[in-house]
Amino acid sequence: MNLDDIVVSSCSLPEQDLPSILGVCREIGYRNFEVFTSWAKSAIDYHQDPAPFREQFERCGMRVHSFHLPPIGDDVDATLAESLAACRFAKALGAEVVLYKATSRPAYRAAGKRFLDGACDLGLTPVVQNHAGTAVSTLEDFREVLDGIGDDRLEALLEVGHFHSVGVGWKWAYEQLKGRIALVHIKDQIGRQSVPFGSGEIDLPGLFARLDEDGYQGKYVVKMEVKDRENTPQYLADALRYVTLFFRQDS
Repeated sequence: MNLDDIVVSSCSLPEQDLPSILGVCREIGYRNFEVFTSWAKSAIDYHQDPAPFREQFERCGMRVHSFHLPPIGDDVDATLAESLAACRFAKALGAEVVLYKATSRPAYRAAGKRFLDGACDLGLTPVVQNHAGTAVSTLEDFREVLDGIGDDRLEALLEVGHFHSVGVGWKWAYEQLKGRIALVHIKDQIGRQSVPFGSGEIDLPGLFARLDEDGYQGKYVVKMEVKDRENTPQYLADALRYVTLFFRQDS
C-alpha cells in the first residue's frame, strides 16, 4: 500500500469549508478525497460547473476518489434524475466510485436497475454503504438491497465503523460481502464513539492483513469523528502513519 491507496473523508472535518479541508489534508499527506454533496461544510453543489472544482482539487494536489450521491426518495423519478446528474458531475471531477443512496430499502430497489442503466456508460463503480441508523444499517439490510436489485454492477462498501456500531464485526461482514467489496471505510471505535486509530476495539491490523491476503485492490477511506474535534488534524496524521506503517512492515 502507498499514499495513492488511502482516501480521507470530508466527514472528518465537517466544520471546514472545501479550501480549508483540502489544505489541511494535503499538508498532512493525503492525496485522495471523498466528497459529500450535503451535510458537511465542504459539501459540493453538483448543479454547478464542475470545472472550477476540479481545478481547485488539482491546485491542491488532491484527487476526488469517491463521491456521495444525493439519495433516492419517495419521488423515485425526480430523485433518480438528481442522482444521475450527480454521477455525471462526479465523473467530471475524476471520481472513480459513487455511493448509491436511498431513504428506504424499497426506494433502493425501485430505482436500482434504472440507476445502474443510467450510470453504466460513465465508467464509475457504484457502491452501497452501510450506515447505522439509515435504511442500510445491518447485514440483513445490505442483503435485502443487493439481492432485491439483483445486479452485479452494484458493489458493496464495507464500513467497518458503522458495522461495529450495530454489533457486527468486520470479519463476519467481510465474509458475507466477500467478492463484492469495492471500497472500505476504516475507523477505530469504542462502542459507537470514534477514537484515534489503534486505541479502540476494532482490529484494523487484522482487517488489513485479511484483505491484503485475499488480494483486495480497492482503496481505504480514513474517517475520524472524535469528540475532541480540535485534535482531528493530528489524529488524521497519526491515522495515515498507522495505516502506511502496517503495510511497510508487512511487505
